[in-house]
Amino acid sequence: MNIVVLGMQWGDEGKGKAIDYLAGGFDVVTRFQGGHNAGHTIYYQGQKVVMHVLPSGIFYPHCWAVIAHGVVVQPLQLVEEIRNARGLGLSLANLALSGNAPLILPFHQQLDALFEDSRYRRIGTTRRGIGPAYEDVVGRRALFVGDLLREGVFRSKIAPLADYYQRLFSAHGMVVGDMEAAIGEYLRAGEFLAPHVRDTTVLLRESLRGKKNILFEGAQGTLLDIHLGTYPFVTSSNTTIAGVFSGTGLSHKAIDSVIGISKAYATRVGEGPFPTELADESGALLRARGNEYGATTGRPRRVGWLDLVALKHATEVNGADSLFITKLDVLDELAEIRVATEYETDGERHDRFPSHADALERITPVFRTLPGWRRPLGDCRRLADLPAPARAYLDFIEEYTAVAIGHVSLGGEREQTIAIPR
Repeated sequence: MNIVVLGMQWGDEGKGKAIDYLAGGFDVVTRFQGGHNAGHTIYYQGQKVVMHVLPSGIFYPHCWAVIAHGVVVQPLQLVEEIRNARGLGLSLANLALSGNAPLILPFHQQLDALFEDSRYRRIGTTRRGIGPAYEDVVGRRALFVGDLLREGVFRSKIAPLADYYQRLFSAHGMVVGDMEAAIGEYLRAGEFLAPHVRDTTVLLRESLRGKKNILFEGAQGTLLDIHLGTYPFVTSSNTTIAGVFSGTGLSHKAIDSVIGISKAYATRVGEGPFPTELADESGALLRARGNEYGATTGRPRRVGWLDLVALKHATEVNGADSLFITKLDVLDELAEIRVATEYETDGERHDRFPSHADALERITPVFRTLPGWRRPLGDCRRLADLPAPARAYLDFIEEYTAVAIGHVSLGGEREQTIAIPR
């Protein structure tokens, strides 16, 4: 089967753990959108490994690990990530990088920081240049990984773009950095990456024709989708099922099943509305027990109760066939657990999720309180091992979303996962 794994919240749902758990059964694992603003945390041979662009397939030598053309690539960062992976004993001979992946250039990162620091707009981005890189794609100004392999082409394309950004920065009293030094660094990175560069759309289509199993690895989460998320507090790509097709060149016929990843509670990094956010002792407890700090930035994540209205919206947007619930064990110490089941807007109750931030800021969540289990779950390996209140909590999520729970994660290690047969 070909499976898509997508985040159902604001990212940070534990997709890295889920994808790593699943990846061993696949011939290809492909990343199809986003950039190094994402971070997947995986435990490999007892070590904590944070990956930003590399797909989880790198840990399985039999498996192609594909960075498709929907991903924006900062080549210096990717070189460093590859070197770090090789330091773990991984060869990365199985890594394929699309020559059509857009480049994140130095002035993209400058522009990202400029707008984050301005009084006009603060989104809470990672300042890594993701948004401006996608802007250049849409504006038809972008440079691509394949351009790095031809020095003359790269220089001829970057010169007018640097002039464009110099004019833009001049209006803000800034200048473009040393472009000649940057060009040299990028070209050297291109030489390093060249053995991995290929047409990944062809590779993926050949894999489909050869009846290979493909795992599509999403970054961020549904509520950060540029079209369907809490706009404008979103990322700059399609984090939903739509991103699979535009980001790989494959059709909908390539997908057999969609797995949605959701924490047993909710978190968010950066600015924007968060209806179930906690600012009390319960929130502090969940942040501490869940180690809720950004894998990419180290920023403390905002923490809140599970929002079932938002989760159901995400499952419907993506056509989720099953849910993978992560970090259920983080709730172990709570006597009571709250979940949002409705919203109230202007005195009216409803269960509709409004994507745009201005509408979401006006809602008040309506909660249902469920009993906690007050015992550690980390050693449970079967659904029957879970205490009755924990099973009841999972049943409530299933009933509300009308999506079956296929997996439950109870810790960071692969074996701390319960697969629920259906």
